[in-house]
Amino acid sequence: MIAGRLKPEEKEYIHELTRNLVPPRNILNTLKDRSKESKSAIKQIYNECHRWKKSIRGTRSEMQQLLKCLEDHKYVYKIRTVGESTTVQDIFWAHPDSVKLFNTFPTVLLMDSTYKTNRYKMPLFEIVGVTSTEMSYNIGFAFIANEKEENFTWVLEMCLTLLKCKDTMPKVVVTDRDTALMNAVAKIFPNSTALVCQYHIYKNVRAKCKSLCSSKEVKSEQLWNTIMGAWKEVMYSPSEESYVDAVVQFRKVCENFPMFVNYVESTILDPLKEKLVRAWTDRVMHIGNTTTNRVESQHGVLKKYLLDSKGDLVKGWEAINKMLIVQLTEIQTSFGKSNTVVEHHFQGHFLYSMLVYNISRHALRYICGEEVRSQECGRDRKKCGCLIRTTYGLPCACLIALKIQRKLPIRLDEVNTHWKRLRIDDYAVEKDGNVDVSCLTEFNAIQERLKSVDYSMKLQIREQLHHIAFPETTSLTPPVETTKTKGAKKRLNSSKCDSSTTRSPSYWEHVDSKFPDSQLSQSKPLIPKRKTARIGNFSHEPTSILRNPLIHHMPLFMHSYIEDIIDVKGDGHCGFRVVAEHLGKGEESHVLIRRALIRELNMFRTDYLNIYGNEKRLQYINDGLYPPKIMPTSGIVPVDKWLTFPDMGHILATAYNKVVVELTKPEIGISETFFPLRGPPPSNPFSRILCLGLIPNHFVYVKLKDGCPLPPTCKEWRIHRAKDAETWEYKFLDRQSEFEELMKIEKGEHRKNEENPIIVIDDEDEIKL
Repeated sequence: MIAGRLKPEEKEYIHELTRNLVPPRNILNTLKDRSKESKSAIKQIYNECHRWKKSIRGTRSEMQQLLKCLEDHKYVYKIRTVGESTTVQDIFWAHPDSVKLFNTFPTVLLMDSTYKTNRYKMPLFEIVGVTSTEMSYNIGFAFIANEKEENFTWVLEMCLTLLKCKDTMPKVVVTDRDTALMNAVAKIFPNSTALVCQYHIYKNVRAKCKSLCSSKEVKSEQLWNTIMGAWKEVMYSPSEESYVDAVVQFRKVCENFPMFVNYVESTILDPLKEKLVRAWTDRVMHIGNTTTNRVESQHGVLKKYLLDSKGDLVKGWEAINKMLIVQLTEIQTSFGKSNTVVEHHFQGHFLYSMLVYNISRHALRYICGEEVRSQECGRDRKKCGCLIRTTYGLPCACLIALKIQRKLPIRLDEVNTHWKRLRIDDYAVEKDGNVDVSCLTEFNAIQERLKSVDYSMKLQIREQLHHIAFPETTSLTPPVETTKTKGAKKRLNSSKCDSSTTRSPSYWEHVDSKFPDSQLSQSKPLIPKRKTARIGNFSHEPTSILRNPLIHHMPLFMHSYIEDIIDVKGDGHCGFRVVAEHLGKGEESHVLIRRALIRELNMFRTDYLNIYGNEKRLQYINDGLYPPKIMPTSGIVPVDKWLTFPDMGHILATAYNKVVVELTKPEIGISETFFPLRGPPPSNPFSRILCLGLIPNHFVYVKLKDGCPLPPTCKEWRIHRAKDAETWEYKFLDRQSEFEELMKIEKGEHRKNEENPIIVIDDEDEIKL
């Protein structure tokens, strides 16, 4: 046998294992176990895997392969491009059986975005429903360019088209506290009740409590528990009267912390109480779904099928398709159990004689629980509360007590239809009859038009029809990929590209790391440890960046968000050298940076005159951009020739269409963000961040990790930016809010500065408050 040569049967086995996401190292071990004579090496396994994957796609582009997969598996899909271009902006798809499930179980929708799923850094928006057997199913998936109201509206419009019976609309939609998403839900599902996730509201309120509430008389942990106990009473108030009493008690407990009370009331209770507090949420049939835990769970399941976060859209679809195959099989199995298996308690019991095999086993268990309650409350409606009838659509304890008294069984019409559906089928088709769509009129019109138009127009019509008939020939191009600039010097301490799919920590997790609960210190942590930002304890940071002494000039909470810090020559040109290094020109090209800034300043001199106030100041900045004619003997250029902020920050951001960040500790200087003064942002502005780290009398090049917090915007930018540039800031507001909140914690301002505004922190991968 030739060393490294693979047999045909081994190749087939490798293909099969690769198709099932088995890593090459495990494939090699399996081959060795199957045949002791195997001489294959890991290199041959990688090569064969690569050849096989390449043979599947052939000469098709990424979008052609994606559309081929969607067509072959009969997915429902819709693509939106950037303007009139062929570049994909948003893409939505749904499995055909998921569409059937949606039409069967449209009662409750849960939706949320997850991140770190693709190389384009596009959020993946998931819409999840609930079956009669209480299993989660994915209705649809959408890769979206931005998490704006317009993007969410488009996705929800696509979701709405999946419903074949327009009379059957979702009763409840559960989301996080994302204003854009909530507005889109209100627009597309105006008759549905919108709820906000209780769990993440609670966690964020607790985080705010820890950061704003402290007392010398009472231990912090005891105080926090008392306050949060009062908050739970507010959240879980069963009636409006008890809600009012609970709020009064909450204010009394927090009377020494007016900032915290103001935050809770103005940010949560006043605008959201109907979507959060039980007194209102228990008026609708939410089937126990008052949090987004189901969709969060689906995020976790999907990421088990994603090998890393650097795959393209085809790999994303492959992972989703594999997950859905397993998911649909499990749902079908759960239906089979309800149709064929009955628990001992329900056999021969007159109360359940009409329900067994006709409703799900989960519904039977809920009814059984009410049967037990009926022994206590009897037919008294006040004691019963009839909560399960409203929120689950099932007979309540007082009704069951009446049935038992009269020896009557529970009728099927006393159980909501949701619980009686036990198969993956298209109930909407059964209800509406034949829903076949005829295109004969359109075809005839096209034929008539072809007879009357000229030759060039005929070719254009044929091309459009060709793309419809053969989508795998599409000319669409994938979204713009965020790529690192070339030419920058490689450093030994440069960290590897993070391909993990693990989410970034939430705001409340940052706070919990700063103020941990003592009772959890001896127990297993609720959240697994990971290499992410922490406040106070940085033992989990990569050791390479810790060894760089320059990092100690940066805010402590930003350490875990810094990928690398590259020093440049400290000769007074350092700021311009950092820009040249970032652009891949090499730091010795700093003169080119000066020239570009001079060109920008003089071409738009009138605009900058408004910023700097007078001609004298403008000329001083202009002269500072020119390098000295004679280099001083010290080798360091004069101070008036240095890159300065904020004056030159505006010029730099606008000249290169970059998001320019100045980052430093508060005792050294001000951390600020500068956006371009003119022009709208590109579809993916997150790849255009240039960070200059300020240490005493010197600039360094700071490479930031994706999704990191960013300093607040320079105030002058808001005053002088053009109208078409205002949306630059919108895309980074969440990250800027997180930076300000974490900076408060690091500086300790949450305990002493009562004039600071209270800001709601939105996290990129976790639920937002």
